[in-house]
Amino acid sequence: EPDEPGFRALLGEVHYALENHEAAIEAFARAVALSPDYRGKLFHYGRALQALDRHEEALEIFDAMVRSDQTTLRVRGEFGRGLSRQALGDDPGARAAFEAALALDPTFLRATYRIALLDIAAGEDARAEPLLRAVLDDDPLQHGAAYNLALVIERRGGESEAAWERYRAILEGKQRISTLRDRLTGGREDFPILLELGDLHAELAMPKRAAQWYGRAAQFDPFDPRPAVGTVAALRALGRPEDAERLCIGLLTRPHPIEELRAPLIELLEARGAVEDAKRWRESAPRRAPSAPHSEE
Repeated sequence: EPDEPGFRALLGEVHYALENHEAAIEAFARAVALSPDYRGKLFHYGRALQALDRHEEALEIFDAMVRSDQTTLRVRGEFGRGLSRQALGDDPGARAAFEAALALDPTFLRATYRIALLDIAAGEDARAEPLLRAVLDDDPLQHGAAYNLALVIERRGGESEAAWERYRAILEGKQRISTLRDRLTGGREDFPILLELGDLHAELAMPKRAAQWYGRAAQFDPFDPRPAVGTVAALRALGRPEDAERLCIGLLTRPHPIEELRAPLIELLEARGAVEDAKRWRESAPRRAPSAPHSEE
């Protein structure tokens, strides 16, 4: 049904994802023409117009979104409106739109990042710095925020070397993550790739994603200690020591225990004051067979 509005809207999304912006605009416009209910619901309609510098037309799309009775649409509408206002040189209007988006949803940190950029452009580095840190706390792979944070720290005379190193690590990490994801096949041969993806996300301060990759690796080899050790570390980084403790105990009491989890479990028990439990786990560790003597001929 080529003239079904839902089909046209989805076709627009596909063209937008492929950066075929003119085709996306045509498809979105057709969806709206077939069903006016789609007006104010197609965020990427406005974004495609922005990609072609058609900002006045984009504002019409975002203004319709702002009039929606759905908060999520209003938030994205304000954000899109802010982008077009900024592109048209209206920085006060852009700031007002971004602030309106945050008033509706304080967790919408894409608007926070844009306000930080406006502060930097206005020479207000001191105001921009905490905003950039908040963005990076939410999305540790946001390389734009990492770059601008390093720049702001440097301009303010602070120690910026660690910030620049973090920026470089994010760029390299994102590139490596993309390469590894492209190599995934869905088979057992993915095990080392999944492990590395877990390690990369852990290094980039993304423990939740790290735990997910380690979990996928464990499905292929539940007896390899590395996914389990990585998952326990990720749970601890997420502030979930109880879950980490339960996982350690579960994998240490099964028929084929993962002994590499004994030390982390003892640390967890001691950290919460369960000294006697920690002592029992330490004393119940299996004795290692003596190593064969080393001889030289």
